[in-house]
Amino acid sequence: MRISGNLKTDGDVQVDGIVDGDVESNQLTIGDSATVNGSVFGDIIRVAGNVNGEITGRVVELTRTARITGDIKHHSLAIEAGAFVQGLCRRIDPKQIEARPALEGSKPNLVVAGTHEASESGGKSDTKGDAKAKSASA
Repeated sequence: MRISGNLKTDGDVQVDGIVDGDVESNQLTIGDSATVNGSVFGDIIRVAGNVNGEITGRVVELTRTARITGDIKHHSLAIEAGAFVQGLCRRIDPKQIEARPALEGSKPNLVVAGTHEASESGGKSDTKGDAKAKSASA
């Protein structure tokens, strides 16, 4: 599966496809066959695939198959032998991580629980009420 646009949820996400956009989640797992071309933000982030962009998380874990091109901002960082990282790794205060930056951009946002309103507004969702994503899988 390929997603073009930002993905934001309060739940947990496992990405096993390609995401062209930013991903924000409470707990995020990027599988070994996955690629994220954009920023990644979350509380707990586990990467086994490719990330081309900045990673910001309280706990960041990189497996031996991870390939990161971009900076990593973290409170706790674990890197297995064999992981590839091209960028700066910087430890930051957890309070800075809680101040989540708003995902912005001209890319359309993923609508997980589609409503009639969302389809009329050109596929964009304000993620209120039932349209709020609790979990998603790509």
